[in-house]
Amino acid sequence: MKLTWRRLVLVVGSLLIVLLALSAAMAGGGAVPLTEAPPDAMDTIQRTLSWSSAGAHTLELSNVTGALRVTGYDGPTVEMTANRTIRASSDAALEAARTKARVEATESADTIRVCGNREHCGCSDGSWHDGRSSRDSGYHVTVDFDIRVPRNTVLKLCTVNDGNVTVDGVAGDFDASNVNGGILLTAMSGSGRATTVNGPVHAAFASAPRAASTFKTVNGDIEVRLPPDVSADLSLKTVNGGLYTDFDVTSLAPAALVRDRHGKLSSGRLDRFASVRAGQGGPELRLEGVNGNVRVLRNDK
Repeated sequence: MKLTWRRLVLVVGSLLIVLLALSAAMAGGGAVPLTEAPPDAMDTIQRTLSWSSAGAHTLELSNVTGALRVTGYDGPTVEMTANRTIRASSDAALEAARTKARVEATESADTIRVCGNREHCGCSDGSWHDGRSSRDSGYHVTVDFDIRVPRNTVLKLCTVNDGNVTVDGVAGDFDASNVNGGILLTAMSGSGRATTVNGPVHAAFASAPRAASTFKTVNGDIEVRLPPDVSADLSLKTVNGGLYTDFDVTSLAPAALVRDRHGKLSSGRLDRFASVRAGQGGPELRLEGVNGNVRVLRNDK
C-alpha cells in the first residue's frame, strides 16, 4: 500500500501517543506501592539480653509494624530474634531506614526494653502507635519478633499493624496492646490486660488470674478459657454478638441472661455489663466487646 504524507503523519502521531503513555505509566502511573514491592533488604538480628539485678523483671517490647511472639522458658536470659524487612523507594530512603528505624535494645537492673523502631519506642509514651515519619520518608519497615523469656517475666507488649501478639507459657503479669491484629495468650498464669481494636482476643489460663484482668476488642470475638475450679467475678459485655459461658454461675446484677438448650448461659445484645459469679467469686475478669461474641469457657486441657 502506498503511503501518502497525510497517512504517514497519522501513523507517526499514533506511535508517539503510545510511547508517551508507556513512559507515563513507567514514571508513576504503574508504580507499585511500597508495601507490595519486593523487599529491598532483609536481615535477622539476634541478641542475648539480661537484667543486672535479682528480683522482679520486666520486658517491654514495642513495635510499629510486625508480629510479636513471646515464649516462656526455664532459662535466665532474654533470647531475642528480630526479622526485619525494608522496602524503600530509593537508595537514599533505604539508607535512611537502616539509620533511623533501627531495632534497639537496652538493659537495666529490672527492665529490658526492646524497640522494633527507634523512632517510636515504648508502650507507655504514646509514640509507639504513630508510624507517620516512616511512611513520609519513602520507606516501610516490618519487624517480626520471636523472643524467649524466663517464665516469671512481667510483659509490656505493643504493636500496631500486620501482626498478632502471641504469648505462650508465661506466669508473669501482662499488658498486651494491638491495633490491627489479634492477641493470643496460651498456658498463662498471670493477670493483666489484653486489648486490640481490629482482631480477636483469645486467652487460655493454666491457673486463674490472681488479680483483676481485662480483655477487650472492638471488631472480633473474645474467648477466655479458665480452669474448671476457678473462682472469679465475671463482667461481660458486647453490643453486636452474644455472651456465653459453660460455667455454673450466679447473677450479681440484673441482666437479660438465659440458658440455651444445652444449659449454657447466653444473651443477645447487651448495652451494659452482665455481672456473674463463678465458684466462690474472686478477682473481676472483664470481657468487653462491640462487634463479636464474648465467651468464658472451661479449660479442660
